[in-house]
Amino acid sequence: MLRLPNLRSLRSTWLIKACLIIAVTAFSTVSTAQELEKNSPQRVQELRSEFDAAILELKDAIKAIKKTGHQFYENKSTVAHEYRKKWKEEAVTAQDAYKRVREASFALFFETANPGKQVNEIVSMMNQDLIAQGQLSKCYQTTKKLLGLYPENKDLYNLMGRISILNNDFTFAQQYYQANQETAEQLGVPEGALYGNSMEKLVTGYERELALRTADAAGEPLPRAIIKTNRGEIVIELFENQAPETVGNFVSLVQTGIYDGMIFHHVLRNLIADAGLMTLSRPQPVGYTIYDEYQKPDARHHFRGSVAMVSKNNEPNSAGAEFRIMLVPGPNLDGQSTVFGRVISDMSVLDSIQETFQVNAEEDKEEFIKDATPDIIESITVTNLRDHEYEPKRVKDK
Repeated sequence: MLRLPNLRSLRSTWLIKACLIIAVTAFSTVSTAQELEKNSPQRVQELRSEFDAAILELKDAIKAIKKTGHQFYENKSTVAHEYRKKWKEEAVTAQDAYKRVREASFALFFETANPGKQVNEIVSMMNQDLIAQGQLSKCYQTTKKLLGLYPENKDLYNLMGRISILNNDFTFAQQYYQANQETAEQLGVPEGALYGNSMEKLVTGYERELALRTADAAGEPLPRAIIKTNRGEIVIELFENQAPETVGNFVSLVQTGIYDGMIFHHVLRNLIADAGLMTLSRPQPVGYTIYDEYQKPDARHHFRGSVAMVSKNNEPNSAGAEFRIMLVPGPNLDGQSTVFGRVISDMSVLDSIQETFQVNAEEDKEEFIKDATPDIIESITVTNLRDHEYEPKRVKDK
């Protein structure tokens, strides 16, 4: 028997969110245009028009879906399958409209100090999905602004507690932990673990990190690496002062072009993004290893945005070319791998990198995602190099 999806079976999908958006706009007594000042900047007016147009498009699309659904269930003839086909086509149209509403809502939200209750409610509704989508930077910025607008909202406060610790905002995280220790430790992976085992270490460690960044800024400019990916550009500042051998190895490899065409082969959403080991078609080892530098007194620690070497089976002095970018803080990796840089722009690009592995919670192990299409490093260039050769001390050739 042919069936159409219904709203009850779609509670966790975009369609139920779309219907909620329609409800928000339908019961709002004030329009977006009324909430915003008439003399607002041209850009804001343009974004407002795009938002209003997207809402109307979504309303029409949802109306069409509902109408076709009713026709399907009322039709007893042999052409019922035609209604199902029509429903699927209309669902695609509605999903595209939903995406436009999402984009217009966030654009308007960030462009104005307070875009009004209607937009704020829609953004708040969509913001809840950003952590699951790996968009940690966007969720943090959105939640921070919403909480500023609605400081008494407990749900926003708890979400800020969750997202702050993942985004290196340990000032808010510590305050949240002191007031809500039990709640914080039950947030899940990785934020619950960070609160439960590492709060003090993270706070003191990040204070140390900020002091090192101040010293970096006052000294000789540090080298930078510009990583061009199919998602956009990522800029990394290289810690030559604390990890000269590791930086020397990385720069020398970049200059050979070995990273061009390599993929982000091991990506766990909201955890790590590893690259530098293989292309789409094959592994590409460098044939040697380098000495670790994490044992030095001034060694840098693992925070969101930190760039570190990846060792082989956690063996000492076993790193070669593979590197890892931390998507969240990782204090458990301090003293295990050398941090040799940090992302200074753009973490939102990293948040969009295709995940290639998932954690099977029942078996507590990683599983490769069979249909994942890994993202590619198109090229890496280095700038601000100091006046010396960049060559590492190799442990051994293999």
